[in-house]
Amino acid sequence: MRVFDFTLLSGYEFSGVDVAQGFRARLFAKNNVNAKFIFTELPTIRDMELYGSQKIKRGQIMSAHLFMTGRLDMSLSVKKEALLENEKENYEYDNIDEDGKVIRLYNSGEKSVEILCDEDGFVINESLFKNGKKYLVNYYTDSLSYTELYNWDNDSNDGLNPERRIFWNKQGQMVYEQCIYKDNVEYLFKNGEVIDNVEFLERFVKALNLCENDICIMDRAGYLDYIQPLFENKGKSKLIAVLHSDHFYKIYEDESSLYMNYEYYYWFKYSEAIDYFVVGTDEHKRSLEAFLKEYDCFVPHIAAIPPGAIPEGKLKSKNNRRRGSIISASRLSPRKGIDIKSVIKAHELNQIINLDIYGSGDDGYTIYLKNIVKDACADDYIHFKGRCNLEKIYPHYQLFASFSLWETFGLSLMEAVGDGLAMVGLDVRYGNRLFIHPDENGYLVDFDIETDYQNKDKLCERTAAAIVKIFEDDDRLKKFHENSYMIAEEYKEHVIESKWMQLIKNIP
Repeated sequence: MRVFDFTLLSGYEFSGVDVAQGFRARLFAKNNVNAKFIFTELPTIRDMELYGSQKIKRGQIMSAHLFMTGRLDMSLSVKKEALLENEKENYEYDNIDEDGKVIRLYNSGEKSVEILCDEDGFVINESLFKNGKKYLVNYYTDSLSYTELYNWDNDSNDGLNPERRIFWNKQGQMVYEQCIYKDNVEYLFKNGEVIDNVEFLERFVKALNLCENDICIMDRAGYLDYIQPLFENKGKSKLIAVLHSDHFYKIYEDESSLYMNYEYYYWFKYSEAIDYFVVGTDEHKRSLEAFLKEYDCFVPHIAAIPPGAIPEGKLKSKNNRRRGSIISASRLSPRKGIDIKSVIKAHELNQIINLDIYGSGDDGYTIYLKNIVKDACADDYIHFKGRCNLEKIYPHYQLFASFSLWETFGLSLMEAVGDGLAMVGLDVRYGNRLFIHPDENGYLVDFDIETDYQNKDKLCERTAAAIVKIFEDDDRLKKFHENSYMIAEEYKEHVIESKWMQLIKNIP
């Protein structure tokens, strides 16, 4: 059995989808599943570092572009010493400077070659310079894999992006070229054939030789070029589509969509080709099934499997949680609706209440939030902490607040419950209802999107009242902490791991 997980994204901000893929990569590796996580666009060094931070190893990553040169993964094996000796013979130099992972060759004071390595001393790429400008970059995996060419004579080229790439096989022979234009790319083969990106990805999918023992997992839909070729060339392989977002939106819930989520339109239209939809919660499963029936779409199997899990052996916090402390952790965007005003109102009733906001996002919305704090002179008890790893931060807080208009699952909610925080949030689908059990580990605030979005003052009062109530009784708050730990038990790694393994081993 082979598993191909589409698709790792290049050039985008990290999201919960990428975290979910990292969790799945570790799970598959642990269970010796032959899984490859695929870039259908050529990844940058930054992309590789980001996915590496999620413990997706180079040996698990496949590039469509390098696969077409005969490479099954992106493992590195060219040692810096070997390349350096070779370049000493090819280029004139009078000085070598080695600074950590970077080696530079200089000639008459000008940098001519720069070699970038990983922490183990394997070569990632080498850049060549002339008159202080980069004109060529060679990228390595098991050998020279592709070359980027920069043209400074072209007025439209800013020198930041290549205008052409040459892809080499393991024997050092050119396989094809990629020409990069402003709005598209073309691929040129030695026989003179020219194809576009969709045709290229169609060839890649066909080259995978998918069979009935293979499983393809799609983590993103939208308008990505690989979608149609995969649907048309999946053969007898099994297709799993993972919904990381909701399938429909009510008014005000999402700025760009109303009713059907058009990111998934193609999946729904051709749902007969899909063997399983995977969603994060049972509530989402029921809602999706009803939605597909309502729109006369074929209803494939639907499985509810959380996109992440709580690590095994996680201990209960022994930290003294700061009194009155609230943590909010999310992308800063209108949909996440960081309700600072309710915290300000709650603080007026209980001066120990304080809020730390973790996350980054929309600049305009961030400025809007900071202005609310400034205007209310709340700087001493409401703080913006930026984006960071919260693994060791949650245990210092007493309450997690979720102000989102909806949460498809809510990895941050799961993490907070796993660290025993009390919870408060709006009564919205799906994650809040999953992790916030009223009167057990916190409170759900009554919420109606159409009335409360227009009249936020009453919602603010209800939310503030719930926050104040959380901190009224220390014994009840301790009970909430204990109950959150209990709720977290069903999201431990071995539980979620079992669900994924059952799915891929028993998929019909």
